[in-house]
Amino acid sequence: MWEKQVGERISALRRKRNLTRHEFGELIGKSEQYVGRIERGTHVISGDVVKSISDAIGVSADYIIHGTDDPLEKIALSKELTRGQVQVTLDIVAGVVRFINEEDGNNALMKEALRRSKERGRAS
Repeated sequence: MWEKQVGERISALRRKRNLTRHEFGELIGKSEQYVGRIERGTHVISGDVVKSISDAIGVSADYIIHGTDDPLEKIALSKELTRGQVQVTLDIVAGVVRFINEEDGNNALMKEALRRSKERGRAS
């Protein structure tokens, strides 16, 4: 499934740069037929090929694979969450970190919470 999405992105990027499959293949050191298989999503591409494509057309490997350069969007896509859900989770974590770093008393409270959490984990 993801191969088809990657192939569609690569095809769109190639066409946006007005390159034929043959020209694009020459840029990445592959045949026109290979490019066609990638674009149709019938061939799984290696990391080396992703890097070649990334270098040849000036986009990040993250964009080719995930369709975005936004780290929150990538996390959201990989966990089947919305970007907003990821942001709320990060805000909560940031609040906990601030809480831990505020005062020594908070550190003791967090250590106790962690100790109890480990106990519950052992009991499960």
